[in-house]
Amino acid sequence: MGLMKFAARKGAVGGTARWVADRFLEAIAHQLIDTKNCQTSEGIQQEILKIVDVSLQSRFYSDPSHPDKDSIMSHYKRVSGPGLAGFTVAILEIEADFGKNTPDYQNTFMEVIHEELVKKGVGDVMIDGQLN
Repeated sequence: MGLMKFAARKGAVGGTARWVADRFLEAIAHQLIDTKNCQTSEGIQQEILKIVDVSLQSRFYSDPSHPDKDSIMSHYKRVSGPGLAGFTVAILEIEADFGKNTPDYQNTFMEVIHEELVKKGVGDVMIDGQLN
């Protein structure tokens, strides 16, 4: 593993991916999503949107009107969605200027995001937000 990938895994990129994975696992544990609605890509996206919404409520609990909350949701819906990897990118874009990195770094970060989500037990369908 290269130094950049190691730093990404231990820093904001890996930490954010693990945080997103933990919110997904909590949503499953608390039955916040309807698994029967996950038979289509559209249904999966609807259920992931529930996870995104609850996660942002949690992230900005102390300041529900924080502008980053709406910015992350907007970026997720317009640019980086539909999956949990895209949600991770949306957070990193707003909080850490993800898009200002070179394409090579962004690709490395995407690898780390995917690997960290998989390590936590998130499946590819939820990572990508669509049936494969």
